[in-house]
Amino acid sequence: NDACKRILEVKYDLGLFEDPYRYSDEKREKETIYKPEFLQATLDVANKSMVLLKNKNNILPLKKEQKIAFVGPFVNDEFNIIGSWAALGERDGFATSIKEGVTKFLGNTGKVTFDEGVEIQSTKRDLMQKAIENAKNADVIVAVMGERENMTGEAASQTNIDLPGIQKEFLAELKKLGKPIVLVLFNGRPLTLTWENENMDAILEAWFPGSRGGDAVAQTLFGQNNPSGKLPITFPRNVGQVPIYYNHKNTGRPYLGLSDPEQKYKSRYTDVDNSPLFAFGYGLSYTTFSYSNMKISSVKVKFNEKVKITVDVANTGNYDGTEVVQLYVKDVVGSVTRPVRELKGFERVELKKGEKKTVTFEITSEDLKFYNIDMKNVAEAGDFEVFIGGSSNAELKEKFELVN
Repeated sequence: NDACKRILEVKYDLGLFEDPYRYSDEKREKETIYKPEFLQATLDVANKSMVLLKNKNNILPLKKEQKIAFVGPFVNDEFNIIGSWAALGERDGFATSIKEGVTKFLGNTGKVTFDEGVEIQSTKRDLMQKAIENAKNADVIVAVMGERENMTGEAASQTNIDLPGIQKEFLAELKKLGKPIVLVLFNGRPLTLTWENENMDAILEAWFPGSRGGDAVAQTLFGQNNPSGKLPITFPRNVGQVPIYYNHKNTGRPYLGLSDPEQKYKSRYTDVDNSPLFAFGYGLSYTTFSYSNMKISSVKVKFNEKVKITVDVANTGNYDGTEVVQLYVKDVVGSVTRPVRELKGFERVELKKGEKKTVTFEITSEDLKFYNIDMKNVAEAGDFEVFIGGSSNAELKEKFELVN
């Protein structure tokens, strides 16, 4: 009911109950679509959405003086980069491709080449060799790859969530050159990236970044934008792990690792680790962050009281950056089985190099409610564990008890 109410309130505020067609206006469309301030907003959102998944030896950010080969089916793409929910929206002249974004960012100083090499889904190899030859002269290769916009969303389920077509084959050929490779991904769902994670030097998840996507990718690759995005989904190691999600239920036969004397008859895969490749909430930065001094205001909390949790977060790296501090809660015992942990709060914290801030969260009994066997939304007295960190694997922990 609350979720429905929020939607109806927005519609009411927009005046859609009085006139549901009030925004179907061609004149208004021409005056407002792709207004400069809207384009700036899309760039800001795209920059904040970039998720850095890997950055071996700090290969990123790139340097303007490097010789860089941009390859892959998204080099010139202006259609798929906007994403599926743009439908038949206007793209020509407004959407920024990777080539346009990089060229604009570097100006005349760039030593870059651009070759598609392969198409998104096609198995044609006509252009692959030319791209490989050009990449031989580069200091760094940036492979821009992913899915078509219509491969994500409703009516688009697949059993194979590898990079489509021969994109992985192309990456394998590029790997033979012995050059550092940065993989930039364009997709709207998890992909299986185990091979890519083992063989690429850096991986940047760009999603479908919208009409200013090329600009956002360029600004992120060259360090004007320090990535601060976190994964809102879980990436599996193998498609056989799907469905995989962070807030799963407990099992009666937990796998305790290689030291477990009875490994076989446990809730585990025999060929792949249970854990995901990239966990919910995960995302790196060009700088580093440390968490310390987690404190809880009370270890016994009544239903009408709040519990306050604080933690110190420090920027310990060489760049200014933004960290998304995440708070998870585990209901240790419930009348129905409860998830191993649930996200209950997060805070974007901007930190200068060397700066430290204290972040504060509050938890009330409302945050601890769930639907019981009678379908009543209730909080139950008992023990709770609180975790704080930079992903759903957060390790700092405190405990409290909710009492009547």
